[in-house]
Amino acid sequence: MSSQYVSLYRQTLADRQRQYDAAIASNEYTPFLYPWDTLPVAYLFLALAIAPRLPPRLARVIRYLAFILIVAHTLYLYAHRRTLWFAGGYGLGLSGHWGIIMAAALLVFNDPAQSFRRLETRPAKTESKESQPLGSAQQFSSNGSASVDLRKRKVPGVYTSTDIKQPPFDGSDEPATRLYTLVWQGFPHGKGLLHTIDWIVDLTTSFRGPNWSHRISTLGAIDGPVPADPGGGPRTEKYDCSKATAVPKRSLRALQAHAMQDFVVAYLLLDLLKTTMVTDPYFLGLMPLESPASWPWLSALSETVPVATRFVRLSMSMAGVISALTFIFSLSPLFFTVILPCLVDVSKITKSPLLEPWMYGPFWYPLTTSVLHTGLAGFWGKFWHQMFRFGISEPSRVIIDNLNIDKRGNAARMIQLLVAFGLSGSIHAAGSYTTFSIVPSRPFSGPMLFFLTQATGSLVQSFMVKSLYKYATQAKSLPRATKQTANLLFVLGFLYFTGPLLADDFARCGLWLFEPVPISFLRGLGFGPGGKDEGWWTWYQEGSRTVGWHQGDRWWNSGIAIY
Repeated sequence: MSSQYVSLYRQTLADRQRQYDAAIASNEYTPFLYPWDTLPVAYLFLALAIAPRLPPRLARVIRYLAFILIVAHTLYLYAHRRTLWFAGGYGLGLSGHWGIIMAAALLVFNDPAQSFRRLETRPAKTESKESQPLGSAQQFSSNGSASVDLRKRKVPGVYTSTDIKQPPFDGSDEPATRLYTLVWQGFPHGKGLLHTIDWIVDLTTSFRGPNWSHRISTLGAIDGPVPADPGGGPRTEKYDCSKATAVPKRSLRALQAHAMQDFVVAYLLLDLLKTTMVTDPYFLGLMPLESPASWPWLSALSETVPVATRFVRLSMSMAGVISALTFIFSLSPLFFTVILPCLVDVSKITKSPLLEPWMYGPFWYPLTTSVLHTGLAGFWGKFWHQMFRFGISEPSRVIIDNLNIDKRGNAARMIQLLVAFGLSGSIHAAGSYTTFSIVPSRPFSGPMLFFLTQATGSLVQSFMVKSLYKYATQAKSLPRATKQTANLLFVLGFLYFTGPLLADDFARCGLWLFEPVPISFLRGLGFGPGGKDEGWWTWYQEGSRTVGWHQGDRWWNSGIAIY
């Protein structure tokens, strides 16, 4: 193949680049600018650092004012900033809108001075025993009240503490960390600046709250001694400590192995999906979902199975999202349990138990315990990642509490579903709005409508099942396999008909034009569209820029630009 051949994929990238450069040159938009466009993060951090130290009324004013500033500044970014990085600009709106939702959860719906408590580590002093060899798995706390038997700690499976079948190795039950106790710590009054920064950074970045009092329920129980949560209330500096514990070497090694495994598998899957997607005009945002497939095998299959093209493209879109999210999620345990411990003593820079396996709960649950069990509600409530669960559930919690609605009643369930899916839709709609794409995106008739239909579908399925059990009581005695099959078919059918609302918008936004991995093994070996600029290194596009200085007409329009 001639090296001068330019694939449709590269032509599409070049066309989008020209339009983007023209929009920046004409001042229609400004690229993302550092440091000005990161100020909403500063507003949140300062409010969390200052408000808990003030009288309640003044603290409330500061919190609400910071929230208003965050909203106003973020909306300004939606209107004036565009970038081809951050997944073509999708990440700009998605992260900005999530920032608004999280800020509301932390500053408006809760009082950071009383509402949040973190499980922190404290050094546990030990005293030697003549009968106990150095490095033994059993050690004693300084008060001699209880021994520490690390053999009782379970070995993590996939970021869980459920797999105890890993074969032991020499020294596997020895501690991989210093002995420590766990203590619930509210806002750290008088603990020093570094402790306060550590506490606030952890609060704002631990979306699922694995070591916080608002730990989401899907993470399960914590493997290890945990003191009783004192609950919110008046400020106090005295908290009960847990028994002394440590992370066993076998647990840490298993956690590290799974982190590296998830990273490698997700990387390779992303490479495979990206290499395949860029050969189909649909994923370039140029053709509709029902257009003829560009792959001969799929065209042949579609002649026999008319729904094949639609089903395959929707399945690939979902696989792309799951692979991309798994890749992103794997970076946290990879960095904090593999890379960082090689550079520094983790306990010296944070009081968060970063090496504990229970800090990294699973992001995806088996179909058998989610979709097959409760259908569409199980798909979104357990199988799908729960990264945003705390933030999007806080508004409905406050509404239900203030209106004294029965938390287990139908009204509460309806409020929870509509609020959760409405906010989920708004997050993706914001991402859709801030993308710079060749084909105009449809934020409201695409992702927003998609997530609202999921709330409707969950309610409809629940109503159908309850009605069936009420008026056809023999349905309760149906075999379990029959019920599970019905749940699976309902989910597949519902997503087949509603999925295009979201998948088509992803394609229009140019989400699949983004290069998620810098080195493509498959394209380096000659797979993919081929032609000019295709090869091992993917983060290259003729005429594109990554970072540079942007000089605008005002000081707030000048800064380090991410194009």
